[in-house]
Amino acid sequence: MVPAVLIVVVAITAAACETSSTISAGPDPIKCQVALTSPPMMDAAGGNGSITVATQPECAWTASTSASWISSLSPASGQGNGTVSFRVAPNDGASLREGTVTINNEQARVSQRAPCRFTLTPASQTVATSGGASTVGVATDGDCSWTATTETPWITLTGPTTGTGPAVIGFTFSPNIGAERTGSIVVAGQRATVIQGAAATPTPPTCDASISPTSQSVGASGGAGTPITVTSAAGCAWSAGSTVPWITITAGATGSGNGTVTFLVAANTGAARTGTIAIASHVFTVSQSAGATPPPACTYSIAPPSQTAPATASTGTLTVTTTAACSWTAVSGVPWITVTTGAAGTGNGTVGFSIGANAGAERAGTITIATQTFTVNQAAAATACTYSIAPTSQDVAASATTGTVTVTAGAGCTWTGTSGVPWITVTSGASGSGNGSVGFSVAANTGTARSGTMTIAGQGFTVNQAAPCTYSIAPTSQDVSASAATGTVTVTAGAGCAWTATSGVPWISVMSGASGTGNGSVGFSVAANTGTARSGTISIAGQTFTVNQAAFVPACTYTLSASSQSVPAAGATGSVGVMTATGCTWTASSNVPWLTVTSGASGSGNGTVGFSAAANSGALRTGVLTIGSQTFTVTQVGAIGPLRSQSP
Repeated sequence: MVPAVLIVVVAITAAACETSSTISAGPDPIKCQVALTSPPMMDAAGGNGSITVATQPECAWTASTSASWISSLSPASGQGNGTVSFRVAPNDGASLREGTVTINNEQARVSQRAPCRFTLTPASQTVATSGGASTVGVATDGDCSWTATTETPWITLTGPTTGTGPAVIGFTFSPNIGAERTGSIVVAGQRATVIQGAAATPTPPTCDASISPTSQSVGASGGAGTPITVTSAAGCAWSAGSTVPWITITAGATGSGNGTVTFLVAANTGAARTGTIAIASHVFTVSQSAGATPPPACTYSIAPPSQTAPATASTGTLTVTTTAACSWTAVSGVPWITVTTGAAGTGNGTVGFSIGANAGAERAGTITIATQTFTVNQAAAATACTYSIAPTSQDVAASATTGTVTVTAGAGCTWTGTSGVPWITVTSGASGSGNGSVGFSVAANTGTARSGTMTIAGQGFTVNQAAPCTYSIAPTSQDVSASAATGTVTVTAGAGCAWTATSGVPWISVMSGASGTGNGSVGFSVAANTGTARSGTISIAGQTFTVNQAAFVPACTYTLSASSQSVPAAGATGSVGVMTATGCTWTASSNVPWLTVTSGASGSGNGTVGFSAAANSGALRTGVLTIGSQTFTVTQVGAIGPLRSQSP
């Protein structure tokens, strides 16, 4: 029969063996979805942007990107609502680009505009000595803004002078009563040259023409306008020209003395518009009311797209195909090609042209019709000139610079020097004959490495410009122990980019790679530390490398005031002394649950560890306190003997 006291003890023991557990779940992944606000379109020049992160306060997130031109994500991780900033590098490409920033499983789109580039057509034109009007075409992307100005008092812009995207700019030019003169029209930093020949004889002061009326309003349907009366002295020549494609001179494009100018206005299907006709030194304004429907999208094609011509003078024609309401003009881009018929038209038409004889090397010129370019390739003269240039290429640094190319040509052989890219400018020698030279300037490069060409005397000259120097190091920091140590830092730099490495503290020494060019490495040594933890830096290629050195730790030994103690079954408390050197730290822990450290769980130098032993309802047991590197044994007698603790 089992004694009643043993039954009670077993019941208590069984109750003590019962356990319970609690399972803690992390944030709900569905609840932790993030919502992102993408940034607005970034400028082509690059810059900083930010993305707004919206989520629950307990939800963590990380940010990353695979686009090489998006960098400096900050912060790269966070929790709850936040904002991630980033930097976008300049876009040197020809088109808009897009990348993404991924935050958890959501993506924010980052879009960057392409840089605006502008082309003026024609780049150079020769205008009548008697004065008149003409146009310059602006070719660019639809979202690129521009402003037009003139640097010449005898050239007046009739509009538009500002705009966005492609356009045709009208201008008038006054009669020339002196020597040949050259002016320019500047649009978005690009120049179109206007050359006006010298007057055969000085214009008499009595040749001051007048026009009547000076303006007219027409309806959206267009049609023939009221004839314009020109009053001028006998023998005084004048000309009339439209500055916009939707007004066409039908009669009186030139005259002498009194005369009449008639014109035709195309139907308007868009907004109200204003155009001008330049007559002698006066401007006649046409205001047309808005149309009922938007203007049709005009597309143009020409046939053929090019023509090969002999060195002798010749003529040719080309066909223009477009819709009936679409107007166009034909303008020669070089003085040796002349538009003889079809300088302007609406709908389908034909352009006639003449080509002057070529006395020099093979050459090419263009006629611009609406948005199309017709190319004339003319053979060299029978006694062709030969040309050479030296050097044929040049490598330059990222900073702004200048250079010179020598031209070797036969006596009387003419040549020109032109740039094929906007960042290379011809500063001298744009044209010449025989031997000579071409001077040029190269703008500073703020993007990636680039190459551009110049055409000099029919020869190609290449400029290779390096990118600005950028540097990075890896790693950016290193943790070392208190003992002496060495290390290496890798430097990544562009070819030709020089750098240096210097220590900012006396206990770090640069052992190798104190200077270099392009990619390389820096070796360093760290002196042993005999004091507290410390940090020092090395400046490498403008970057900071940090060394964190641990504090000096002396060799510590530990002694306990006793190695063991016995306690009764009812439980007890006790303590044990710890002896060690000043600065030597220690901790105290128990290996069994019934033996608890009540004080002195950690300490430094000499100290005392307090403990308590819970009551023992079973057999004799032993527990151990580990203090520093020493052990302290606690033996507790049992409430029952070894035989009585066994089952019957």
